[in-house]
Amino acid sequence: MIIQKNSRPRYFSAVLLSGIANFSLGASSLYWKKLGEVPVLTLVSYRVLLSTIILGALFIYYKNFNQIRNLNKKSIIAHCTASFFIVINWGAFIWASANDFVLESGLGYLLAPFISITLGIVFYNDQISRSKVWSVAIAFASIVFLVFSSENLNHLTYLLIALTWGSYTYIKKETSLNAINGLFLETLFLTLCILLAFLLLGLPIALPDELPEDITHLIWLAGIVSVTPLLMFSFASREIPLSLTGILQFILPLTLISIGLFFGDPEDTSQSQIIILAIISILLTIIACEKLSTHKAKKPE
Repeated sequence: MIIQKNSRPRYFSAVLLSGIANFSLGASSLYWKKLGEVPVLTLVSYRVLLSTIILGALFIYYKNFNQIRNLNKKSIIAHCTASFFIVINWGAFIWASANDFVLESGLGYLLAPFISITLGIVFYNDQISRSKVWSVAIAFASIVFLVFSSENLNHLTYLLIALTWGSYTYIKKETSLNAINGLFLETLFLTLCILLAFLLLGLPIALPDELPEDITHLIWLAGIVSVTPLLMFSFASREIPLSLTGILQFILPLTLISIGLFFGDPEDTSQSQIIILAIISILLTIIACEKLSTHKAKKPE
């Protein structure tokens, strides 16, 4: 991928936004933990509905009607599939945050970038040097060691998060819609599904007046907490290679693991986890810096 001189600011802005988005998504686990008294299904439903309202307002404000009118069947299926992966990911992440399985969330998001990197190489011909291959391999081996050295892990949680987030990242790379339109289409589809399930199947969703009073005001922030990092992530994923997107995604799990180590139960924090966290942090920082310097050094044709 050659970066033209006049596109470099946009490119590096996308890299910065991707980093901030991943950090914000990781830090949001503290927010969802505060809402731990509310059933996960209710939290996911509010997250979807409030996100749809915000994205709908942005969609109308920016008058992005043409892209939606010109949607083809393939794009619609892609975004509906993406919405399926993201809603499962949201549910698993909220449940893990509320039930103190932050380490599992971190492991899931640590594994997800390997899916993105692999898909980028196989389907998009993203270039990766031999040194990066070794670096990624060592990082993966470190994660495997962390899994086997940690006791009482909920394996389903981190595997579900890894598969759904890695698949969502891949699908988002293929879309022709911009960030707002794509996310709006996905959340709108999910909103329709939730409303139909609520009206026809009696989906158990607590109404606002049925929620605990001390956290009612917090749940109205669910849309902003959800939409802001996803908009940044969606914009960035269209501007940078999928392999680099995958590398930057390591910021998310490192944030989660750090939260688990510093805010979790001290008895669950082992010396090996801290050592592995340090190794992965240093290793992936080197990978990211090398990737950025390689793109910066390339000259336009």
